[in-house]
Amino acid sequence: MANLKKTKTLFGFTSPRTLEKIVPEIKLLTEKYKGKVWNVQVQVDFFKELFNSEFYEGGKMPGNVSLATRDRITRAPKSLGFVDLKPVIQITEAGAALLTEKRLHETFTRQLLKFQLPSPYHKLTVEQFFVKPYLEFLRLAVTVEWLSKSEVALFFLQLTHIDKFDLVVQKINAFRANAKNFKGSRKSYVHGCFEKEIQQIFQAEIEKNDFKTRESEDPSLKKFLKTKRSNMIDYADAFIRYMRATQLITFEPKTYRIVIPSTKADDVNYILASIPREPALFKNETAFKSYLFSPSNISLLPDSNEMLLGKLQKLGATISPSLSIEQLKDLLEQAEERARQQKIEETQEALKDYKDYDDIIEVFSRIAKREMPDPPLYLEWNVWRAMTMLNYANYVNGNFRIDTDGVPLSTAQGNMPDMEIEYDDFKLIMEVTTSTGNTQYNMEGEPVARHFGNIQLQSQKPVFCLFLAPQISSGALAHFFNLNRLHTKAYGGKTRIIPMNLNHFIGFVSTAKRLGFNNSSLLFHYLNSLIAINLEGAKDEEDWFNAIKETIPVWATIS
Repeated sequence: MANLKKTKTLFGFTSPRTLEKIVPEIKLLTEKYKGKVWNVQVQVDFFKELFNSEFYEGGKMPGNVSLATRDRITRAPKSLGFVDLKPVIQITEAGAALLTEKRLHETFTRQLLKFQLPSPYHKLTVEQFFVKPYLEFLRLAVTVEWLSKSEVALFFLQLTHIDKFDLVVQKINAFRANAKNFKGSRKSYVHGCFEKEIQQIFQAEIEKNDFKTRESEDPSLKKFLKTKRSNMIDYADAFIRYMRATQLITFEPKTYRIVIPSTKADDVNYILASIPREPALFKNETAFKSYLFSPSNISLLPDSNEMLLGKLQKLGATISPSLSIEQLKDLLEQAEERARQQKIEETQEALKDYKDYDDIIEVFSRIAKREMPDPPLYLEWNVWRAMTMLNYANYVNGNFRIDTDGVPLSTAQGNMPDMEIEYDDFKLIMEVTTSTGNTQYNMEGEPVARHFGNIQLQSQKPVFCLFLAPQISSGALAHFFNLNRLHTKAYGGKTRIIPMNLNHFIGFVSTAKRLGFNNSSLLFHYLNSLIAINLEGAKDEEDWFNAIKETIPVWATIS
């Protein structure tokens, strides 16, 4: 149970980062530890199992293992009703529905809409909190027509009580109106708004000079404001990512504003009309669990036979009148998957003439400035667009997911590369990350090598890996430099992992356009030449990295 006595804003689930990633973790927990008491030893044992799994992202065991486990399990998995930890560990009915992995977006929607403050899991007075955050997120998006990430961080997080809804709407409208008259940069305007709102929210703490936070020992107002701003942005990211998992929101092309897609407007209106705004009151935790754990006590529009038949008829499907609701949903899901694949094919075809080159470069620039709503997801998507634009591959498969409008939905799962590309003479996998410093090495070092090995061991063609990040950490660079020199049986021999920072990759793409890249053998020779420098010519990792940088302007001429 969370201790939220000092909480002044809504909080999002920052771990796990992507909601879909709870599925294998819940499966592991309930298969291995079902019926056991949720204690420190079980928490340690579970994390060790998780750490050694193929889907875990990270290469270093945390210092406090039991705390890391609680961080992963007692937040989203427990709070959303997928697992019960008391009196013993067990899967719930909602969790069992989740593990079928059928229509995950519906399961996520039902459980997110039940999340409320206060609850027996989050004990607060109704004066502090009285809200269903994910329900009000949808209501706010409809009311103000669209939301930016800054608006989610600045204003939505203040919606701790349904009585504050109109005030939040007023603040957003004023924020937009004042932005038009601001003479400085957008960045300066937003920064000033954060300082103003934080000082209002935490007025009592500021008046008492109570600036100490969990994240910092620096008791200054400047550090306090910076920490609160960072936390609010993290929570905004978390809300947006979890709402994306419902497929009820999307990002508007070019502006990347959060909007309700036209195909989901009826679904959202149905939710807003049918689900009470007021948090339910429960006699005890048992009654709350009965409500939370049920997979079928929240009605959604796709539960309507009439709606399903109408959508399928629009898609030209022939439908038997004897089909059940679940069978109709299966048909609709298949039709939507075909639509997604068609959207991918259309996008790939449109990319091959470089007409989207300027947009791709602009998206990279916005990712580097942290101006995108979900930088890690959009980095994967934009790298896929760039590699598709280069053309001359047999296929370019991004392992991220998109929605039926072609907008990226979630990043690749942890047990596979972010991207797999096959050319006539070789294969190339892409691994991308926005992590930096020691975190980059700890999170990416082992998984990247493992993904390379898995592909190489199954391939008759040589495999290369491009590892891409806004900045390459010294630890990751040294790791890959040395790993490439070692014969490792588990990785199919010596690895061929080549790091590039974002500026290098932009230069790599620009060179392909400028020199008219039209033969995949040129890329094969270039990648081989970089590995040869790694093995024979470079005295150390920095020397190798400089060689990568220096050869990028002419790479499409190396043969």
